[in-house]
Amino acid sequence: MRRPMAEFGCAKCYGEDAQAVWRGQHDGFEREAEVVDESHFSVDVRRCRACAQRFVWIFSESVDWMGGDDAQYVTVMPLTAAEAGGLVAGTLRPLDLGALGRDRRHLDHDWPTGGPAGLRWNSGSFRVAEAR
Repeated sequence: MRRPMAEFGCAKCYGEDAQAVWRGQHDGFEREAEVVDESHFSVDVRRCRACAQRFVWIFSESVDWMGGDDAQYVTVMPLTAAEAGGLVAGTLRPLDLGALGRDRRHLDHDWPTGGPAGLRWNSGSFRVAEAR
C-alpha cells in the first residue's frame, strides 16, 4: 500500500500552479545554506519567506562541450526540519536526496539540449547525479 503524500508548505511555495511557484522562487525564497557549490552541480537549502518551509534546490548541467546549449535540470523539493539539518550537517548526502521524493511532490524544471524548457510537478523517487 502506498503512503499518502506528506503535507508541506503554503500556496506560494507548494501550490498547485507550478508556473506560479517557479516564478516565486527568486523573491519568495531565501537561501539558508549552500551544500554543494560547483559550476555544473549545486545543492542549496532554501526557505519560503511566507511560511518558513525548507526546500532543497538541486541544479545539474550536462556539459557536452559542443555548442553551449547544455542540458540543465533543477529539482525543488520540500524537506522536513530534520532532513534540512542532516543535509547541512553532512549526515544526509546530496546524492541520496532522490529517495525522499517517494512520498512527496517535487518541482522539476528540465531544459534539454536543443529543446524547450519544461516545468511540472512530479512525485516519486528520482536520480540525483553530479554534472558530467
